[in-house]
Amino acid sequence: MDKVETMYVEYFHDRLEEIGEKWTNRLQLLVDEKEATDTAILKVPELKNEIKLFCSDFVKQMIFQESNNRDVQEWAGRIVGIFSSHTFSLQQSVASLTNLRQILWDVMVEFSTEHEHLIEASRLAGWGSYMNKSFDLLLHKVTVYTNQLNEEQIASQQTKITELSVPIILIAKDIGVLPLIGTIDTYRASLIQRKGIERSSELQLSYLVIDLSGVPIMDTMVANEIFQLIKMLELSGVESILTGIRPEIAQTAVQLGIDFTNVTTYAHLHQALGVVLPHS
Repeated sequence: MDKVETMYVEYFHDRLEEIGEKWTNRLQLLVDEKEATDTAILKVPELKNEIKLFCSDFVKQMIFQESNNRDVQEWAGRIVGIFSSHTFSLQQSVASLTNLRQILWDVMVEFSTEHEHLIEASRLAGWGSYMNKSFDLLLHKVTVYTNQLNEEQIASQQTKITELSVPIILIAKDIGVLPLIGTIDTYRASLIQRKGIERSSELQLSYLVIDLSGVPIMDTMVANEIFQLIKMLELSGVESILTGIRPEIAQTAVQLGIDFTNVTTYAHLHQALGVVLPHS
């Protein structure tokens, strides 16, 4: 580094604490303006440390005009992890990093103003160009990583919803209860059939009690899916028992010609359990 570059690095490093404070204050503004809701992020010690690490590496790379994409990607991944753990949206994350770009630009302008007799316009323009390219890459990576994280969270939530949609409860060594509650659409009916078979096999059930007392209505497709589930369980060696069949549902089954006459049924769940539990 020449004299000017050495002076700038020292000038910049002397202001790392100040940069961290200014950026935290900008985050506070996001919170105050209701653009961010989790005030706990302002007290996360890792956050200021990440800012200092990024700024320290950033200014050195800017001096040498060497973009280190790997460092930017790694830093983006870590900052996204901190933001996401504090419920920052992509919009809020981008806004906060745009603020950081402005703070770093202000530091550069302050330095150039104090030493304008030493800094050529072309050098200042080069620094500015590098800064913009680096932040463009950073914002792109933050966007990519945030979207990936959101997709993973959605997939995880969908898995949990799927499990809750088919909640087979093991009440004895080989007896499970599948309490169905709420409206069952075509998608959920198909899910009940697939997961019902899978879970019954995993739990090595001999009996599965399917309780329909919480189902207000059942259409053609749903009734047929339940019927098919019972037939497949039978082929798998699992005896199905239906409980809580409401009069409307029974009427629907009859009108559709779905034959439940060979299926053991009880009006209430406790009646079925009183019969099967002694066999466990």
